[in-house]
Amino acid sequence: MEISFSEQDGVTVAALSGRLDSATSGEAQQALTSGLDGCGRLLLDLEKVAYVSSAGLRVFLMLAKQSRAAGGRLALCSLAPEVKEVFDISGFTALFMLLPDRVSGLNALSD
Repeated sequence: MEISFSEQDGVTVAALSGRLDSATSGEAQQALTSGLDGCGRLLLDLEKVAYVSSAGLRVFLMLAKQSRAAGGRLALCSLAPEVKEVFDISGFTALFMLLPDRVSGLNALSD
């Protein structure tokens, strides 16, 4: 799992790449949590994420809780069909703002 951070239009963008599973979730959570510090708006770009396990879902859930507690906003974008299906089956689509692409995500968080 690789994660790169950038800033666009006042939104911190975390671009994830690889698999988010039990082997990578701890490191990913640590990196994303530190990326969330001091950030009011975080967009997770999952375009290059091929797989998310239940351990990966937990990472997203923890980030959402942290973001809400800090008064921030969190959105996810560019989910591959396989990853979107995991969110659908788990019911996580109701918990997150899911957007089709990065531009939509930036627009949603810039409002």
